Amino acid sequence: MSSCSQFLDIQPKGTLLEEVQFSSIQGYQDAMYGVYGTLAGEGLYGGALTAGLMENLAQNVGNLNSVSVNYHINRYEYTNDDVRAHTDALWTQLYEVISYNNNILENLGRTSLSGDVLRLIEGEAYGLRAFLHFDVARLFAADYRRAKAAGKLSSTRGIPYAYHFDLKNKQVYNLEDTYKNILADLDRAEAILSSDETITGGDLTNANYQTHRIVHFNKYAVYATKARVYNAMGESAKAAAYAQKVIAHSSDFALAPRASFTDVVRFPAKGELICGLYAPKFLDWVATTYLATGGGGNVDQGRRLSALNALYASAGGAASIDNRQAAYYRQIDSYTQFIRLLPDRAQLASLGSTRKGIMLIRLPEMYYILAEATYPTDPTAAVEALNKVRDSRGLAPLTTANFSGQAAFDLELMREYLRETPGEGQSFHAIKHFFQPFPSLLGESTKPTEDMVTLPWPELERTYGNH
Repeated sequence: MSSCSQFLDIQPKGTLLEEVQFSSIQGYQDAMYGVYGTLAGEGLYGGALTAGLMENLAQNVGNLNSVSVNYHINRYEYTNDDVRAHTDALWTQLYEVISYNNNILENLGRTSLSGDVLRLIEGEAYGLRAFLHFDVARLFAADYRRAKAAGKLSSTRGIPYAYHFDLKNKQVYNLEDTYKNILADLDRAEAILSSDETITGGDLTNANYQTHRIVHFNKYAVYATKARVYNAMGESAKAAAYAQKVIAHSSDFALAPRASFTDVVRFPAKGELICGLYAPKFLDWVATTYLATGGGGNVDQGRRLSALNALYASAGGAASIDNRQAAYYRQIDSYTQFIRLLPDRAQLASLGSTRKGIMLIRLPEMYYILAEATYPTDPTAAVEALNKVRDSRGLAPLTTANFSGQAAFDLELMREYLRETPGEGQSFHAIKHFFQPFPSLLGESTKPTEDMVTLPWPELERTYGNH
């Protein structure tokens, strides 16, 4: 079994344990697996940042019982003490894992060891540092495009960017420089991982660091993250170019034929997964959170059935039925049950290790980014990119006549994220990015506000930060 699930208690720089830890290539591998294992924890991508907090914020799932903290999260009550504890913990845990990642980079900078494995680890560490800071920025900072449109990029607060493994306060950069820092780390990762080509070969549970790169932050994860970042910045040509780099790598990535859609609904989503995490405990958390033994109770539910029907409705009649709705949600008495990640609690015992993981980045998003970036100059090509995903999911194609302009096309793209990505944590980011009305848990049209889509900083950071 891979050591991905191990969490290593990385000690402060200079301790004897650290000297032993980084005295061998195996030590670096174990440290990197420790980072991945931490990312897969319930407080990060093994819960809050994928199928938990983020999906409550996006109204994809929620709780109608006021005794639950998720009841208040669904209502964006960021001053509620319980909600605040969740958002503060998210900030803290993201920066903690960034510090572990920085410890690896600092030790790589002074080691006499060398080899292909260390090169891969270095590239992954730079890529992950960018990926994690970008998620902090998407959650806790203003939208880049709207700040730019207002002429306030350099005067808008970004986030602290952490370069070192220490307990010192980190410099807070403005929004423009925050994104420059993210791209600089991605540039380093791209250069270092230039020969990282075979992504899906090998066994997920094989301890060989150079096989099954799908559960590592591989080169195509770097490309996909660059596409995300450039798209968030409104840099359409660059966003399209990097999305195309991923799409064109057909030896590892391809959308599933519509008849095989059920094969890619869950991890490992062969052909559509660009980067994920091995996470043996994730589905236990999913079962507890979403699979009630009877009645809705205090368990999170999917959108009201009428709201789901409206969201997944499509032109084209019987020949155009969105297969995602039935694959993601199930009607149970008076509520809908979110079943995308695990349809039945009883399956837990029979699932092998290769089915226990988290999807971080998938191929459909690259088509969405390509479509959005292309629409201003070539609406026909943009709609064709969107139709690639629609066809895979059982839907009839759209044409440019279906859209009155960019705003209408963007609204459809936002709704596509809501249909496609529940359980992955991407819907809330899409709502913030497109900033158009979206359906609430009960189906009501909800108009986003800047305060709604920007999480509050921890009070201690607001008081003592910017050093």
